[in-house]
Amino acid sequence: MKKYLEWLNAVVLLMMLVITVLSVTLRVVLKIPASWTESLAQYSFIFLVFIGSAAVMRDEGHITITFFVDRLSPLLQKLLRIVGRLLILSFVVMFSLGALQATKLNWGTSLPTVSWMRISYMYMVLFASGVIMTFYLLLNLYEDIFGRKRDAASTGGST
Repeated sequence: MKKYLEWLNAVVLLMMLVITVLSVTLRVVLKIPASWTESLAQYSFIFLVFIGSAAVMRDEGHITITFFVDRLSPLLQKLLRIVGRLLILSFVVMFSLGALQATKLNWGTSLPTVSWMRISYMYMVLFASGVIMTFYLLLNLYEDIFGRKRDAASTGGST
């Protein structure tokens, strides 16, 4: 699933590039104001961030500061990881439920500059990324509790 998220992120990044180049070309070269390109670029950036966030959750690729944790015993490190995951999990679940509710509330609302783009599409991406992050958090939590060995090479960085 991570590979698919990375490919999807690459497509969104390409879309954002094309939209931005189009925006500059229309505005600077052709002197045509195109506010719809700004809206689409903003949405594609939001999609990029949240899809990417979900993709790196499995490998724990988010930025971490482990200065104090590295000095603890392996048992305390494991306990701290489990507690941390549970705290993050509670946030991600609330985030996902909020995104689902916002999707429902904004289903009929379009962007002012792009009539075919619904505001709910953004919230759907947030909800989907939250569900994927929840899945990866639960998977990592399971592996922590049942003793899978974790090292920097397999996680993409330190935890």
